[in-house]
Parts: sequence; C-alpha cells; structure tokens
Amino acid sequence: MRGSPNEKEHTLPTENILRTLSPPSIAAYATRCALRVQPFFCLCKDASNQYKRFVLEIDDSLNAHISCHEAEDASLNADELLSYATEISEKEVTSKTKIAAISTAHAFKATAYIANDFLNGGYDSAIRAADNAAIIICEMNWSFSSVIKDFEFLGELRHGDPIDYFFDCGDTGPLGELWHGNPPVWYLEVKQIYDKNIVSWEKEILKYKT
Repeated sequence: MRGSPNEKEHTLPTENILRTLSPPSIAAYATRCALRVQPFFCLCKDASNQYKRFVLEIDDSLNAHISCHEAEDASLNADELLSYATEISEKEVTSKTKIAAISTAHAFKATAYIANDFLNGGYDSAIRAADNAAIIICEMNWSFSSVIKDFEFLGELRHGDPIDYFFDCGDTGPLGELWHGNPPVWYLEVKQIYDKNIVSWEKEILKYKT
C-alpha cells in the first residue's frame, strides 16, 4: 500500500511492562488498541441478527464510562460478549473480523473487570485485547508508533494523578487522536463501511423490536 510504513523500529511493551500500568491506564491502553481494529467488524460474509446485535452492543460499550454501580452488570455482560466472540464461525466472518471481535470484547471486559475491582482478570483481558489487535496491525503492515505513544503517555500516570481515572479514549479524549496523525488508508476504508453498517443494523434491529 503506497505510503504505508513497514518499518519495525517500534517495539511493543512486553506483558510484564504492561502490568506496571495503573488499572485505569491499562484499561485505556486496551481500549485504544481495540478501537483501531474495531472497524473490521464490517468484513462479514453473511451477518446474522445475533452478530449484528453483538456488534452494536460492543459499539455502545467499548469506550463507555462504567460507574461502580454498573460494574457488576457490565462484568457479566462482558463475559457473555467475549464468549460469543470466541465462538463466532469463520463461515460468517473473515479471520480478521473474528480477531477484532475478540480484541474488542477483551477490551470491554478489561474495563468492566477493573471497574469492578477484579484486577487480575482485568489485566489479563487488557493484554489479550492488545495482543489480538497487534495481530491485525502487523498483518496490515503498519507500524506500532501510535500504540507506543499511548503507552508512553499512560506510563507516566500514577494513582492520584488528576487524569488517572476511566476517561474517553476517542480522538477528543486526553490521549488525543487515535492514530496520532493521519490514519492508514486501510483503516479509513473499513471505517467507512463500518459506520454505514452501524446505521443500517441499528435500524434493522429496532424494526425487529417493534
């Protein structure tokens, strides 16, 4: 792909290093990793209504703030979504889509578990979310520079810092633009399809409910 950096000068942090992040920071790290591959949900061969509901629920939940009062229900919901993601048939979706589904489900589980003070499970899911997202980024021959910038920012946060809580991980949040510059062309292409599918699928699911 023209203009795509294929250098590997950026090394991702190891699992042991990621575990040095504060709980909210590793949840944010996982969420940002998952957001970069989330649009691959659109690459499905024949999306069932169950799959569409899964995508819509992840879309609503991935970057949502979870209060302590919501944490228990969110944790149970995250378990269900992850169970579904791991069982998606590749007859229905592409391999990248399934990896993206597992990454985003783990990212949501990480945030929900950490909000519920289940730290071991939260850290484990955060690392799995990042690992699965990295598989897709690597397959697309793109550098990990944006991931490294997130880690460097989050690594400076400590408990008690004013920003050290669950925060918006989108472009307008404190971490800044998701790609820290121009997004890759492949991301823009799948994101365009993803956004159209979200609108269409929301209408379809709403119609079935009425």
